[in-house]
Amino acid sequence: MANFSGLSSDSGLSDVLKIFPKNSERLLQLLNDIMCDNGKLSRGEREAIAVFISKLNTTPYCIFYHSVFSEVFSGPIDTTNARIQPLLDYARCLHGRNSTEVMAAFNAALDAGWSEPAIYEVVEVTGIFNFVNTIVIAAGLAKPEEELNPLPTAVGLKNSYAEMAKAVKT
Repeated sequence: MANFSGLSSDSGLSDVLKIFPKNSERLLQLLNDIMCDNGKLSRGEREAIAVFISKLNTTPYCIFYHSVFSEVFSGPIDTTNARIQPLLDYARCLHGRNSTEVMAAFNAALDAGWSEPAIYEVVEVTGIFNFVNTIVIAAGLAKPEEELNPLPTAVGLKNSYAEMAKAVKT
């Protein structure tokens, strides 16, 4: 059930941000830069980290969408998660905010062959999804009851957050 007036049971994040537009365009542009720009991690890997953080924050709406997005870009999410496990461990430690555990997980990711720029991308994804999950939880956005049909494509999702920013702006 949606919490803010003007939202319905099938409202999405863009609906919330249209109601509260003050920083919405900047938030979505930052989200686009973090998730869609080229980096050391693939878009699918970043989306898998977003799913992981959303699970830690118990945010079914985000888990649903970002699981789909991760699979569009990287295939089965379980396979992606296995490949990036040291980064997920690092994200969990960041989420828990225990500096001793963060340092150990950082070193474990380095030891597993991940570069510092890749590890820093985990910092960005973790931070932005803690913020986005907070908005989704506050708004009471619900996970869709049906699967997406048709599924989005990688082309359709390219710069998808920037496209949302344009829609929020108007």
